[in-house]
Amino acid sequence: MSVWRGRRARSEAARTYARARLPSPNTPWRQVSYCVVDLELSGLDPRRSEIVSFGALPIEDGRVRLADAASGLVAPTRPLTEASIRVHGIRAADLSSAPALTEALGPLLAAMAGRALIAHHAPVERVFLSLALRRLGVRLHGPVLDTALLARIWLAERDGEMPRRMNLSEMALACGLPVHSPHTAIGDALTTAQLFLAAVSQLDARDPQTLRGLSRASQRIAALEAYGPLRREPPPPAG
Repeated sequence: MSVWRGRRARSEAARTYARARLPSPNTPWRQVSYCVVDLELSGLDPRRSEIVSFGALPIEDGRVRLADAASGLVAPTRPLTEASIRVHGIRAADLSSAPALTEALGPLLAAMAGRALIAHHAPVERVFLSLALRRLGVRLHGPVLDTALLARIWLAERDGEMPRRMNLSEMALACGLPVHSPHTAIGDALTTAQLFLAAVSQLDARDPQTLRGLSRASQRIAALEAYGPLRREPPPPAG
């Protein structure tokens, strides 16, 4: 069983997560089981900030499974700041009966077990998930696919120039997609899921995509920024 620094996983959900096998990196992207994760936080400093809400949406066979969504509130150990409340609208009163982190994360661990993870601006989710899972005696498995990168690759190939960095709502609109309840965990997870499916479907239409290839989006961005995207002209009309 994979555990962090040899410590025993502290809950059944953590043990299930630790034992679950991830898809092979060479698996074609549409055959991979995914979990889109969005975290609402009390701030962005991992030393002081905490998870206050989470949303998770599974993707199977290239389709979002809304019926299997998981979400929940998490009681913080520090008072919320006015700045964080303005972002996500979650108040101290909303969290008064929320479970502590180690209990609250059970449904999230169940949703993530055996699945490749997806997030928008994935480094943020990766840091906070890693810290949270350490408290449960397990480590975060595998890469976290980043729609902020994958969508930029798609737009660069589509438009022939590298787009600027965008937040989730801006990126969804730039790609012609709807935005669902911004700054709510489950709404942002749904927007992220749709962005992922749209971007990767377009990339796959040009070059077959695997889980390994999607996990190397940062290297692909670096190459595009260094050498410029190649604009692919549509084929000439027949006849």
